[in-house]
Amino acid sequence: PLFSTPALAEGPGPGTLNASYTIAFWAIPFGHTVYQGKFADGGYSASSHFETSGIVSVFWNSIIDATVSGRISAHSVQPAVYDSYARRSARKVQEVKVTFGGMVPETFAKPAYNTTKYPVSDEQKKDAVDPMSAIATILSGVTATDANPCGSGVHVFDGRRRYDVQFTYVKDEAAKLDNGLFSGTAHLCQIHYKQIAGYKQKILKEGQALPPMFAWFVDVPAKGAPNGHYVIALKLWSTLAYGTVTATLDNLKVNSASAFKS
Repeated sequence: PLFSTPALAEGPGPGTLNASYTIAFWAIPFGHTVYQGKFADGGYSASSHFETSGIVSVFWNSIIDATVSGRISAHSVQPAVYDSYARRSARKVQEVKVTFGGMVPETFAKPAYNTTKYPVSDEQKKDAVDPMSAIATILSGVTATDANPCGSGVHVFDGRRRYDVQFTYVKDEAAKLDNGLFSGTAHLCQIHYKQIAGYKQKILKEGQALPPMFAWFVDVPAKGAPNGHYVIALKLWSTLAYGTVTATLDNLKVNSASAFKS
C-alpha cells in the first residue's frame, strides 16, 4: 500500500483486542475477517483484514486491508487517519486515505473517485467517522446505555459514501455459537443501515431496502478498555430471499488471553 498509519505510541497498561469472524451463506463459509486493536493513553489504533475463500473466490475474489489511528475516551471517538487497500485482482486495486482533524475530512483515492456523480457535502461529512473508527465506537461502548446496551449507532464516511448504522435493543436472550466458543446470555439487537449520500451499496438492486439484520452482543470486562469493557458481536445475521448470511465470532483474545473461559 502507498499509505501508512502511524503506530500508536506505547504506554503503560494498554488494552489489546483480537477478534476474527467466519462469514457464511447457507452455513457455507465464503470469507474471513480479522480485527486487531490497541487502546492506550487515550488513543487507539487498529487493523483489519478481510478475504474471500472457497468457491465464492471464483466469482468474487476480494482482499481488503484497513488501518486507523485516533483518540478515544469513554464518550467519544476522534479518528486521525484511515487507510484502506482493496484488491479484486492484480489490476483492480483501490487505495483510500481519509484524514480527519480539520472541519471536514479530506479524502485521497487512487484511482480517484468521481465525486460529482454521487456527491457527499461537507455538512454531511461533519461528525462522521471512518468504518474502522465506527468499529472502535461500537467495541468501546461509547454510545451504549442501560436502555440500549448495543449502543445507539454511528455516522460513517468511508471516502465515497456517507451512511448511518443504528441499533435497536430487542431483548436479552440465550445465545450459543455452533463452534462452541460461547454459550450464555447476549443482547439481541436489530441493525439498521441508512444511506445518506454518495455511492450506493451494491448488495441489492438499486432502490431495494436491505433485509432486517440482527446481532448478538455481549459485554466483556477488560483492563485497558475505554469503558472497562468491550461490546463484542458474537454473531450477525440477515435472511435474504435465497438464504441467510452470517458472520460468526470464531476467536477472541483480550489482552492476549482467551476472553471466554470454558
